Amino acid sequence: MLNSIIIVFVLFTCLIIPIATAGIYILSEKRSKRRSPITEPLLPLPGETLSKSLQHQNIKLIMIMQAAILIPSIVTIILLYQWVIPSQIKFHVLDIVLAVIFISSIAWSVYATKSIMEKRRAIIAGLQGERATAQCFQPLLQEGWQIFHDLQCPRGNIDHVLVGPTGVFAIETKYRSKYAHIKGRQNALAQYDGQIILFSGKNREEIALQQARAVSMELAKNLQGKLGHFVPVTPVVSLPGWYVEGRSLNTHQEVIVLNPKNHALLTKRAVTIKPMLYNRICAALTEMTLRGTQ
Repeated sequence: MLNSIIIVFVLFTCLIIPIATAGIYILSEKRSKRRSPITEPLLPLPGETLSKSLQHQNIKLIMIMQAAILIPSIVTIILLYQWVIPSQIKFHVLDIVLAVIFISSIAWSVYATKSIMEKRRAIIAGLQGERATAQCFQPLLQEGWQIFHDLQCPRGNIDHVLVGPTGVFAIETKYRSKYAHIKGRQNALAQYDGQIILFSGKNREEIALQQARAVSMELAKNLQGKLGHFVPVTPVVSLPGWYVEGRSLNTHQEVIVLNPKNHALLTKRAVTIKPMLYNRICAALTEMTLRGTQ
C-alpha cells in the first residue's frame, strides 16, 4: 500500500509543480521593479470580450484534461497494486467505489470536453464575424469616420459603434454558417422584410434584431446623459458573408441589415451630424468605452 501512496504523491506533485511555478512567476512579476511604459487605458479591440471568453474556455479545457488523466491514473494504480498477485484478488466495497469513480471521471471528462468544445466553436465563430465586420468598416476611418469596439452596456456589449456625418450606428454582428447542401445564390441569401431575417429560405432570425434595437436605445440614452440632448442611434445588424436582400430603411428606429462590405448604405444617408457634435460624440464614446474596460 505504501508504494501506491508514493506513486499517487508523485502524480499529485507532477500536477501541482506547473501550477505552483505559474503562481510564483505571477507573484514575482507583481513584485518586480520594472513597470510597463503604457499608463493610459487601451481601447478594446474587435471581439475583445469574446477573446477573453475563449481564453477562459481554453484554461478550463486544460484543467479538465489534467483531471481526466490524474483521477483515472490514481484509481488504476491503487487497484493494480491490490491485484498484483492474481490469487489475492478480492473485491471489496472500496474497489467498487474506485471503479465507480474511474468510470464517472471518464464520463464527466467526455461530457465536459464536448461542452467546452461546443462553446469554443460558437465563440470562435462570433469572433471571426466581429473581426470581419471591423475589417470591412476600416476604410471608413480614412473618410473621417470613427469606430469603437466592444462597448459595454447593462443589456450586453455592443459589438461596434460607428460614428460619421450621417449618424451614430450601433452594430450587432450575426455570424451564421451557410448550408453546404444548398447550391447557387440561395446558399448566401439573407432576406429581410423589416421584421425577420430569413437565411437561405429556411431559418428565421429575430433575436439579433431585438438586441440591436435594445442596445441602440440604451446607447442613445447614455449619450443624451453625456451630451445634454438627444442624439438618435440607428440599430444595424451586420451579416458578413451574406447577400442581404430586402428594403433599405431610412428611419432611426428601424434596424438596418447589411453585409458590412456594403457600408454605403450608411455613408450615403443624409448628413445629420456637424463636426462639433461629431467631436463631442466621439469623446463621450471614448470615455464610455474606457470605463467599460476598467
